[in-house]
Amino acid sequence: MGRFMRRARKIKVDHNSEFELDLAPLLAVMVKLVPVLLVSSAFVQMMVIETELPQVVSEAIQRQDEQKTPTNVAMEVDAKDGIRIIVTAKGQEKIETIPLKDGAYDLQSLHQKLVEVKKAHPEVFKMELNPDGKVSYDTLVRIMDAARQARDNNVKFPVFDTKQGKNVETNYMFPEIIFANTMEG
Repeated sequence: MGRFMRRARKIKVDHNSEFELDLAPLLAVMVKLVPVLLVSSAFVQMMVIETELPQVVSEAIQRQDEQKTPTNVAMEVDAKDGIRIIVTAKGQEKIETIPLKDGAYDLQSLHQKLVEVKKAHPEVFKMELNPDGKVSYDTLVRIMDAARQARDNNVKFPVFDTKQGKNVETNYMFPEIIFANTMEG
C-alpha cells in the first residue's frame, strides 16, 4: 500500500508540471511593445501645443462662458468663397467676407478685419471655426494664428482685471478657438 501511495504522489507531481506556464514568449512580446509605446507617447506629447494664457484673459473667457447671451464670433472657411466672419451681437448678425486673393486665403486682410472686430467687441476672446472639409490643416493653423493675437505690438485691447478692479491691456484677440462643425461627420 505504501508503494502505491508513493507512485500516486509521483504521478500527481508529474501532472502538475505539465501545466507550468512558459512566460518567455510573453516577456519577449512585452520587451518589443515597451519601446513602441514609449515612442508613440512621445509623438502624442509633440502634437499637443500647450500655451499658457495670462490669468486675466483666462478669467475673461470664463466670464464670457457664464453670460446668457454672449456676443458670438464665428469664422467660416470655404475653399471657393474665402473666409466669412460672422458676428452675432444682441440677436443681430453682421457678416464680413474676405475673398480669396490669387487663389489663396488673404490672411493679411483677415487679420486686419479681426483686429476691427476685436476693437468693436473687446470682451470676446472666444471664436467658433467652421472649416470646409477641403481646407488643409496647415491653412487652418495659419488662420488660427491670424486670430490669436495682434501682430502689431502697438495694438492693444482692454480686458478687465478683477484683482486690480480696472481694465488692463492685452494683445490677445481670440485665443480660444472652438471647431464648431467637427462632430458633423
